[in-house]
Amino acid sequence: MAADYASQISAFRRAHKLSVVTYDGRLEAVALAQARAMSTSGKVSHDVGGPFSLRVAKLRKSRAAENIAAGFLTFPETLKQWEESPGHRANLLMPGARKVGVASVTNPKSPYRMFWAMVISD
Repeated sequence: MAADYASQISAFRRAHKLSVVTYDGRLEAVALAQARAMSTSGKVSHDVGGPFSLRVAKLRKSRAAENIAAGFLTFPETLKQWEESPGHRANLLMPGARKVGVASVTNPKSPYRMFWAMVISD
């Protein structure tokens, strides 16, 4: 599944004449921690798991960005929402990006039901 997320993001990037991205387990771990924090709190927020800059500092990446979402049950729905949102779109189209990690966590007690996070980096 993880490689499938990367291939779908890569298809969007290729359509915009940018490099493909490949799955990265360390980025997925950061994304998973964020998706879990959002699911536990019931909040859709970049800061609920701690400041993004601190969460990715240990990875020593020169550039990294995060997309989050909630309420979409499938990755294609989530990706479409990100593509249509200017800030999320800019992250998907980050010049020089080479790696990506995507995670989702369910919470049936939340009205959102599904929480998503993506971390993309050079």
